[in-house]
Amino acid sequence: MAALRVIAVLCAATGLLAACGGSSKTAGVKGHSEVTVQPVSKPVANPFTPNVGKDLSGIKPPPAAVATGGGPANYAGGLPGLYGGTRNYSTCDAGKLVTYLEANPAKADAWVATLHIQTTEIRRYVSRLTAVTLRTDTRVTNHGYVNGQANPLQAVLEAGTAVFVDKYGEPVVKCYCGNPLTPPILYTSPTYIGPLWSGFSSTHITIINQSTTIINVFKLYDPSTGKIFTRPAGTDGSKDGPYSGTPPPGGTPAPPSGGGTATNGTPQQQPENPSASFSPSSGHQGDTFVLGASGFRPGTTLDVTLTRPDGVTEHYSISTGSDGSGSYTFTNTQNVVTGTYTAVVHNPATGAQAQASVDVAPAGGP
Repeated sequence: MAALRVIAVLCAATGLLAACGGSSKTAGVKGHSEVTVQPVSKPVANPFTPNVGKDLSGIKPPPAAVATGGGPANYAGGLPGLYGGTRNYSTCDAGKLVTYLEANPAKADAWVATLHIQTTEIRRYVSRLTAVTLRTDTRVTNHGYVNGQANPLQAVLEAGTAVFVDKYGEPVVKCYCGNPLTPPILYTSPTYIGPLWSGFSSTHITIINQSTTIINVFKLYDPSTGKIFTRPAGTDGSKDGPYSGTPPPGGTPAPPSGGGTATNGTPQQQPENPSASFSPSSGHQGDTFVLGASGFRPGTTLDVTLTRPDGVTEHYSISTGSDGSGSYTFTNTQNVVTGTYTAVVHNPATGAQAQASVDVAPAGGP
């Protein structure tokens, strides 16, 4: 709703981004199905920061599971051997990232908004991240910096990409350009664009989900030795140590059976049964409308795409509580376009979605 942009959590999807940046020529994700492949060590336009990390070339991904539904295979972030690294060496520079963001407040504001933290929390937040290297070609939403805002792009990061992961093992920063990362939005029939690297296959792409528990020690695979080592969360490599457990064969994480999600021995999440509705289901300009969502995974951030009667799309977000429900309230609707609005509520982590519509009539009408 046009006037609602003032109060919205607005995802500025204003164009097709390059590997770490973007262009503002086209509104929305181009074609609503394109996924950009992003090779390692490739400079691009519109990064959030200068290079704060080092990608590794020539990383051969381990065999990735193929989900029975044909989509990417899902792994939990704490799985031993899921990520790689070099013992006693960090591929990402936390200090350099923090220093740059603190010296560039406009970029810092957009960066923290994407990761749902406050600007005053940057130093503490980054200090708790862990530098790792992707071992698989990995789907994410990458955010470049365009016109003062974070601009989202659906992407595949090549194995060997240096990233920071959070305490649940989820990638949150692409170190080569400082871009914030969030879970991907999945397309039924994606089209992969960009320079494809040798060995790229749309059937060997992974999605890395949050672990169900906080990870205190990561178990990383060192390609130079073929062994797994340990890295305490939030450390820079100086506290790396030997791995005393039984490593998976070749350091390869065990693939999920039946196209499910590999976990750390914890139960898998129950299937979602999403629904969405507007209250009221019809009204007039100036009314307050509440979009409710339920049946989603608890504790997640849902993406909302609102299509106006004039075809323009707007983007919002809903955070779910412990019962898997949440809502977004639309106010200041006095001057919105009249007609039918359609909202698609989507969980980017799982692909689950629901749809709802509301009819808005002119103010003072019947």
